[in-house]
Amino acid sequence: RNKSGEINKTELYAGLVLVHLNLAKYVGPAACFPPSRDTVDRLFDASDDDHSGGIDENEFTQIMIVLCSEITGRIATYYTILILAVPYLVTAIIHFLDIIGVDETVRAVDKNVWEAYAPHILQKLTDMIPDSTWESLPQTLTSTALFYLVIPMTWDFIDVKLHRYAERTSVVEKA
Repeated sequence: RNKSGEINKTELYAGLVLVHLNLAKYVGPAACFPPSRDTVDRLFDASDDDHSGGIDENEFTQIMIVLCSEITGRIATYYTILILAVPYLVTAIIHFLDIIGVDETVRAVDKNVWEAYAPHILQKLTDMIPDSTWESLPQTLTSTALFYLVIPMTWDFIDVKLHRYAERTSVVEKA
């Protein structure tokens, strides 16, 4: 807060980034995506009911309700996908790859091509890796792809929907 008892746009954004960083320590990557500066500025402008260029405690409360619901939605989505969806998706993908015979094809091509063309030092290095690592590699790669592609895309989808809903709601309330 500045000495006027109100918060300006810069102070609001800096505070929100700090909140997200602190939350990330406890709830993980779901809280690592603070709103953009543009989003915070739009929320600020929409909440600054008296157009003073600063927000008071009531206006700040309005902004925090919107942003906390966004963080809560991200955390709920992240852990729902983590606990419920990822194990089933990985199992289904691995099962599908087994059905279409990817495993046997890769092994047959891999053995002949690898022994014929891979540098000798790489062959020695891969021989040092335990079989259990090779067996879990498809599952690990699939899980990684889900976490780096599916979850961020889901968050973006949810964010877009929430922002559209918030914009529709604020237009209705002002009308």
